[in-house]
Amino acid sequence: MASLISGDNGFPLVSKEGKAADLWYDKSENVAVVRAAKDLQSDIQKVTGKLPNLFTSETSGEFEVIIGTVGTSKKIDQLITSKKIKAADLKGKWESFVITTVENPKSKKQLVIAGSDRRGTIYGIYEISKQLGVSPWHWWNDVPFQKRPSAYVVPGYFASGEPKVKYRGIFINDEEPAFGTWARTKFGGINSKMYAHVFELLLRLRANYLWPAMWGKAFNEDDPLNPKVADEYGIVMGTSHHEPMMRAQKEWGNHRKEYGNGEWNYHTNKNALLKFWEDGFNRNKNYDNLVTMGMRGDGDEPMTNLGSAEANFKQLEQIMTDQRKVIEKVTGKPVKKTPQLWALYSEVLEYYDQGMKVPDDVIILLCDDNWGNVRRLPELKSKKHPGGYGMYYHVDLHGAPRAYQWLNMTQIPHMWEQLQLTYSYGVDKIWILNVGDLKPNEYPMDFFLNMAWNPTSFTQDNLENYSVKFAEEHFEKTSAKEIAEIINLYCKYNSRVSAEMLNDKTYNLQSGE
Repeated sequence: MASLISGDNGFPLVSKEGKAADLWYDKSENVAVVRAAKDLQSDIQKVTGKLPNLFTSETSGEFEVIIGTVGTSKKIDQLITSKKIKAADLKGKWESFVITTVENPKSKKQLVIAGSDRRGTIYGIYEISKQLGVSPWHWWNDVPFQKRPSAYVVPGYFASGEPKVKYRGIFINDEEPAFGTWARTKFGGINSKMYAHVFELLLRLRANYLWPAMWGKAFNEDDPLNPKVADEYGIVMGTSHHEPMMRAQKEWGNHRKEYGNGEWNYHTNKNALLKFWEDGFNRNKNYDNLVTMGMRGDGDEPMTNLGSAEANFKQLEQIMTDQRKVIEKVTGKPVKKTPQLWALYSEVLEYYDQGMKVPDDVIILLCDDNWGNVRRLPELKSKKHPGGYGMYYHVDLHGAPRAYQWLNMTQIPHMWEQLQLTYSYGVDKIWILNVGDLKPNEYPMDFFLNMAWNPTSFTQDNLENYSVKFAEEHFEKTSAKEIAEIINLYCKYNSRVSAEMLNDKTYNLQSGE
């Protein structure tokens, strides 16, 4: 987006005289928007030292920032009616926002942050924060705030457009011992207090989707506040590729004795498994979910073999049919009203190749090879699946033949090449990134989510600019180019031999042995 912040000209968020504009939102605004508006209030203070007043009634100052969502905020709807905001930029759009200045001689001067839905409004709020000098990584990476005595928003009209990829998010995985030990030390566990920081980071990066940590974890049971807090932030929750119907695998371990014979086997324990899934879906039905469908074996293993490939995939088809009946029963709505995905991971891809049928409204989630190389894309000349396609991508792996978890070894040019290919083949419903512990992988995660918003904004000619910008944000402009080169070389050298590959047989460059 164009630069919005000026030092001394335009709408004064904080004037040269040190006076902050008032912030206003409608009393009926969604709690997720209200929380983000309070973040903006705090961000302005962190940058300028001045704390704006926050109102839901009439503001008191000469300048006001109007924050609101179409259909919720009366002021936003009035601005659309009066053509101060273009209806086509927001109405019926997904996660879009408009930032504009409004000059009206009969009223206060206004800066408007308007969203098509709650996340659209939140993204608009955080766009102002980012351009003020608050990095999305300010908490996670201790990025300093870019201090300034005053801040003005350039007059004009700025429309974000819709994100090119609908669901954009991360998977916290392989989280022990590093991430788990840190969370238990700082927060008492991988709980809602910790996840609040993850949710905020995602929103500041214009992401909307999370697969939570699952190594011996149960997001909805470990801390019952987890799903509630996710909804209060506006995050779409899911579960990993092998955990169906919003239930963690750990939940089966916790409760298997309560469900039939306790076997994770649809052939021998069907009714009990359906009840298990129904109970879990009832628990989460009022939240914003993207539901993983299907079934794999216990512990991310292949399902029990029924003797033939056809029998195996016919059973999986029946499982999905029955799961969809559960969704309709619990929600009371047509199943297509609930977003769903089916992951073509491991042996499940073989079932798909052998002719397994996928319901038209279910998103098919394709996967890379665990090392950032895309394995499968839709055939360009074949009929497209109506539900569309997604991509599950890795910058972390725990498993054979070698893991890579300790250090970031993902090269941005390689990721760009694979993802632009992915997008060019029409894979635009879901992009989900396995980030492992998150902390070693801030750089590729940042790039992935930026690219997911608009894949066409990156080309082979501007990737270096991205690296320099990332370095400027985290360190300083004067050394940014040199730092960017170091970061990229670090990834390049790590990718040659991952830390986990080193052992007593590793070739020694010094001795030649």
